[in-house]
Amino acid sequence: MKKQQFRHSDTLIIIFAREPVSGHVKTRLIPALGKEGATKLYKRLLDFTIKNVISSDLSMVNLCITPDSSKTYFHQMDYAASFELSVQTGNDLGIRMYNALAQALNNYSKAILIGTDCPFLTSDDLQQAINALNSKDMVFSPAADGGYVLVGAKKVSPEVFEYIDWGTDKVMAQTRKSLLKHNVSWQELSEQYDIDVKSDLKKLLLHNEFKDFY
Repeated sequence: MKKQQFRHSDTLIIIFAREPVSGHVKTRLIPALGKEGATKLYKRLLDFTIKNVISSDLSMVNLCITPDSSKTYFHQMDYAASFELSVQTGNDLGIRMYNALAQALNNYSKAILIGTDCPFLTSDDLQQAINALNSKDMVFSPAADGGYVLVGAKKVSPEVFEYIDWGTDKVMAQTRKSLLKHNVSWQELSEQYDIDVKSDLKKLLLHNEFKDFY
């Protein structure tokens, strides 16, 4: 697909994803949903997120996956022609996010990175994130659990992703300290819910696509 087909040809939206293999996705929800139930939810979240971003027509979409062996699964998706495919690189989440954003910024002026855990992100939220990068170096959508569900950048430094306790309620607070320390300008969008643990499932009642999981 050609960049000029999109509203923001200077932007790349990256989705972090992995193949929905039973027992390897949504593992913290297995006690509540079982392996197959957790996998089913992940697959629905994955499909919903990809389709939602593609249908927004905001920018080119890159599906950044792990592990590399998952390529065949994603190439076989009905809408595979609508996204680029790349592989996550790095030993922890921070390094993988930095590498994905830095790689994108070699070819685009702006990059937005999201996961598949937040079905509440809308095309308007993505548009706001792109707009924020007109005046800021980075943009974030904080999560109610203390992390964040979206990070975007027009320039990116590895230090922002170092010494962060990933997977804890300290992530956004530690990131703010790092942003200040390294003189990075940023904007925060509205807080969002992500779906990681049993107590998060009740949030799905707020979303018509996922009510059957609660």
